[in-house]
Amino acid sequence: MAMLWLIYEGILQHKAYDMLMECGVKFQDKVIRLGGHSAPRAHLPESASGGGIVVPMHNYLRKAGIIFQNRTNVEEVIRGDSGVTGIVVSEKYDFKSGSNRGQFAYKAKKGVIVASGGWGQDHQFIKTTMPAYQELESTAQPGASATMIKSLLSIRALPVMLDMYQLGPWATPDEKGAGPASFFADYAFAEGIAIDPKTGARFMNELADRRTRADAQLAVLASGTKEKPNMPFVFCGEATANHAEGFKAAYRDGAIKKSETLDELAKRYDVDIDALKNSVNEWNEIVQGKAKDPFNKPLDEKTILKPPFYSIRLSPKLHYCMGGVAITPNAEVIDSNTCEPISGLFAAGEVTGGTHGMDRLGGCSSIDGLVFGQIAGNQAAIRKV
Repeated sequence: MAMLWLIYEGILQHKAYDMLMECGVKFQDKVIRLGGHSAPRAHLPESASGGGIVVPMHNYLRKAGIIFQNRTNVEEVIRGDSGVTGIVVSEKYDFKSGSNRGQFAYKAKKGVIVASGGWGQDHQFIKTTMPAYQELESTAQPGASATMIKSLLSIRALPVMLDMYQLGPWATPDEKGAGPASFFADYAFAEGIAIDPKTGARFMNELADRRTRADAQLAVLASGTKEKPNMPFVFCGEATANHAEGFKAAYRDGAIKKSETLDELAKRYDVDIDALKNSVNEWNEIVQGKAKDPFNKPLDEKTILKPPFYSIRLSPKLHYCMGGVAITPNAEVIDSNTCEPISGLFAAGEVTGGTHGMDRLGGCSSIDGLVFGQIAGNQAAIRKV
């Protein structure tokens, strides 16, 4: 199993993999290819979700005496002449009503580390920074607001690419956020094909980077109308469904549809049957090495498409905020006036900007949070005050 690490100034500084092992995280004995990767290299935790990493780490830290204070909403980061000195919070905070038992100031001994994630549910902030995405559904949890990024900007943290967002091309309108059908989609993309109902033909490399696929899907959606939507779909055969993560749950919940025949599949999505048959035949010839794929999709598994078929509708959702505050390689937040680090302020994960560029590869946000989280923690710990 590959190690996840960061090489900084020629010295091996941080090993995320070793940390995960120490915390009791368990991985499946396989790797898969996520969108945009040049080879299969993504390791899945046993539960095939973020909880497979977060829950063991949480349990490990609790046993080590770390106190987690829930229902505490950070309202403001406090910055004085000497740098960041603490935070203002609302305790016993109720997210739905906004009620709380009052605001309190917490003083920081070594510094403040911000790992608040993105703001995918803050439609007002998204409307302001990227109006074209303001109506899109998000995969983020309901509390993913812009409160923290606004607070950081108010103390002169340097913003980077706040108008750049990643869309999840594996998302479906038939489940909330990114549920089990999104896991299934990665397998369907790898071993099946995505179809434009209006043409009955493929319209993208199903394993291209997320931005390329999301843009291709948005173009298909744009060719429809409110009265007659044109929603793309992806489908695969039973051989793929049998080993796909998330299949059983998504099929049970109704996001995945089963079609016994190609005619049934065509009828379900209002596709010309002859065009769909032609697309399936072309794909099977590509799999068998008889034809070249015009989209140059990599073939890690050469699976013939045959009935029964399992399909989901596709509609991109806001998935990741590519922008955020600028940090140094030591996870120090940079001041917008001086372009130097703000004393006592560190950040890691999605709240930071520029780490991945305009888009990111699948799985890389986990490494970003883990590695820069380690760096931020170490830097705060060794800081002399």
